[in-house]
Amino acid sequence: MKHGYSRIYCACLLAAAFAAAAPRPACAQQRAGGGYALDASVIDNGGGGWLNGGEYASRGAIGQPMAPATQGKGGKYTSRTGFYNPPHLTYQKGLASSLTLDNGAASLSMPANAVTDRETFEIGINRKDLHQDFIVDPAKVEEATRKMVASEGVWAQFFENDLTEAYIFDEQSITKDPIKSNGVLSLRYRDANNDGIIDNTNPPVMADTLNAWVLDEKAKLWVQLPALGVDKDNKTVTVNFRGPGVYTMLGAVQDVVKNVYPYPVPFRPFGPNPGLGANQTGTESDGITFNSIPQKGDISIYTLDGQLVRKIDIATYWEPPGKLKWNVKNDSGSKVASGVYIWRAVSGSNSKTGKVMIIW
Repeated sequence: MKHGYSRIYCACLLAAAFAAAAPRPACAQQRAGGGYALDASVIDNGGGGWLNGGEYASRGAIGQPMAPATQGKGGKYTSRTGFYNPPHLTYQKGLASSLTLDNGAASLSMPANAVTDRETFEIGINRKDLHQDFIVDPAKVEEATRKMVASEGVWAQFFENDLTEAYIFDEQSITKDPIKSNGVLSLRYRDANNDGIIDNTNPPVMADTLNAWVLDEKAKLWVQLPALGVDKDNKTVTVNFRGPGVYTMLGAVQDVVKNVYPYPVPFRPFGPNPGLGANQTGTESDGITFNSIPQKGDISIYTLDGQLVRKIDIATYWEPPGKLKWNVKNDSGSKVASGVYIWRAVSGSNSKTGKVMIIW
């Protein structure tokens, strides 16, 4: 793994006291409810009052193009590249804090007083695709990843650009201590075509198997975090944020069989309603499809008296996003006779059994 990460300092000024005696700059205007809008901070000389609930909007700084700013509440702040590139401001411990990278790849929120040993602090979110170094030694990430793949297989893969480092610092030091109250961290995964498979993964990694992991630097291991959920609409994995560290998303082989089912049932390709549409009974060329199958294991077809008709290796015939087609033939390549058959799907220690009727 190469160096080449980027550090984004995103922070928000939740409350600020300006000198009461100083005049308010002409470029600024007071917002209703105690909010404040700053048009050009380079000429700001104070004059504002305490901000209400940390509400603040900034539109420009020296060397920064003028652009509308998104106004947030409760300490949320949105900034843009400008005089500080990347920008950084300050959080106060008594107010909630929230930040989201401009590209939406990661977002973090923390409750008030989550960082109690610092009156003010800054939060950094750094991702490799932003092209600056991480604080953590990359060799620790490489070793943890090697151990994970050796243990869980190639499904436990990730893209380096998914690595996210979060850290808390002030003018004196960077801390790696846990925070006092859990925050919420959301990481966005890539699924441009909405097929439920992480883009460019081979073998395919299903979004359903994703979890967020944090690096244990001492043991050089990835440690799974309790998931708050996978949001397929927003393509995010959300977990409790417990403190600074390196985070990523890792998948696993999908071995769930409880949702497996065949269709069409009954299979009757030459009956009065053949075809592939709803309520139709199939075609000989398409055979019987098993849906929601796992990524490894096998599906076996038996006669009612227990004789094996066909055993199908799932990995050989698996089609995204989790389908397998049986051509309704036995292991010798001959069409099976009309009748009722037992099917059994097995993946690891998981299994499911059902019936299918075939009528020629």
